[in-house]
Amino acid sequence: MTGPAIRADYVSANRGRVRDSYILICPENLVENSLPHLRGVNAQPLATPRALPARFGEYLLDFEPGAGTTRPIGAGFENFLYVLEGELRVRAADDGYPIKAGGYLFLPQGVEFEVDAAGTARALWVKRRYEAVDGVAAPEIVAGHVDEVEHIPDETIGGTYAPLLPLDERYDMAMNVMRFDLGARFTMVEVHHQEHGLYMLEGQGVYYLGEDHVEVAAGDFVYMAPYCPQYFYATGSANAAYLLYKDINRDGF
Repeated sequence: MTGPAIRADYVSANRGRVRDSYILICPENLVENSLPHLRGVNAQPLATPRALPARFGEYLLDFEPGAGTTRPIGAGFENFLYVLEGELRVRAADDGYPIKAGGYLFLPQGVEFEVDAAGTARALWVKRRYEAVDGVAAPEIVAGHVDEVEHIPDETIGGTYAPLLPLDERYDMAMNVMRFDLGARFTMVEVHHQEHGLYMLEGQGVYYLGEDHVEVAAGDFVYMAPYCPQYFYATGSANAAYLLYKDINRDGF
């Protein structure tokens, strides 16, 4: 499967860049890549511990028809799958999970999974090592669809967010779909100790990152290191949305 066509509606070309506090990866920057035990899958790393101080992995997975795992994967990590296009069939913990576009599945650390696609499909895979805390119960499997999740207004970001995972202390990661009407913008420049992995789902905008203003649009990925100043402004001709990873409920030690 090929990625989105290179777009010409930008002031600047070749927008991919690496800075001390962030990385911008655009569809035109991606090269084919393979990972063990994924047959017929173009697994493109967007963030891994090789990227600045990243403590998680995020991959863009393109499945050919009939592609999938050759053995269970995900050992040693908590894993989150979000389907962008097509449909995946996931098997985990003696159960099956058919996931269509907009659907997602979270598996706690210790639960491996198998996955396959009948037709072409595209998904995001996020994984990280769970940070256990004495006296706090382990998280549970979560499956759902973004359309079934409440979108909560947030004046600080000028848009809404849909939390795909519970926000209670059992979970050390959050996956939120953020939506913005055209012209919406943050009311502040955020600086915080959480890191982010941001995948643009729809629309476009301008992100202030570190000391730069960069154009972002559907298909782009941004890694933001802890304490990277950040601010978003939705531009273009349509509403914008992105899927946002961040670490939560832990103190960073």
